[in-house]
Amino acid sequence: PVAYKDEEILKKREERKREQYATLEKGIYMDGKIVRFQRQTIGKGISQSISLFLPEIMEEMPEDYARVKYPSQFRPQVIMTTLDLCINMGFTFYPKKLWDGDGKKGIQGVQAALQRVYPTFRFYPCEELKEEKGWFFSYRSHALDKDLYNMSMIMPIKEGILQGIFNCPLEEEEKWRRIMVMIWNTITETEEEE
Repeated sequence: PVAYKDEEILKKREERKREQYATLEKGIYMDGKIVRFQRQTIGKGISQSISLFLPEIMEEMPEDYARVKYPSQFRPQVIMTTLDLCINMGFTFYPKKLWDGDGKKGIQGVQAALQRVYPTFRFYPCEELKEEKGWFFSYRSHALDKDLYNMSMIMPIKEGILQGIFNCPLEEEEKWRRIMVMIWNTITETEEEE
């Protein structure tokens, strides 16, 4: 009975921490620790920069790693990753001429193109970010040793369109899906310094 009570107490503590640390501003409690977030600016020197909350456990992926992990020349312009390279998010800025203004149609087009190329992947319906900022969808893909959970987002910005991607091991989906939607909802455009 004593061990059972100890277990119950530990469970309640974990639940309390999850409730207390459930926002990007305070931090998110996961895997027995608090992951902190801070607002950062990315994209400087590309075509436009944005500001968003990013986890402190992530840093920009070095170019030589990016070439191996994303061998296509169309890899994201900015790739953020954890030290073990398992959790990744990327951002690419496209010019206005590629944007017809309809976010839902745009993301559905991206999803349809991926479905044609990868018919064995499992795709989930498109969803809207809050305040109609953008659209995203998620899908399950296959890697050499395990399945991955992926998310793809597009958002109109002043100079064109921002595409965001995210991937993690499938077993991490439940934790990271909610966090990624929260992160994407914090995106704001930054003014270029003169």
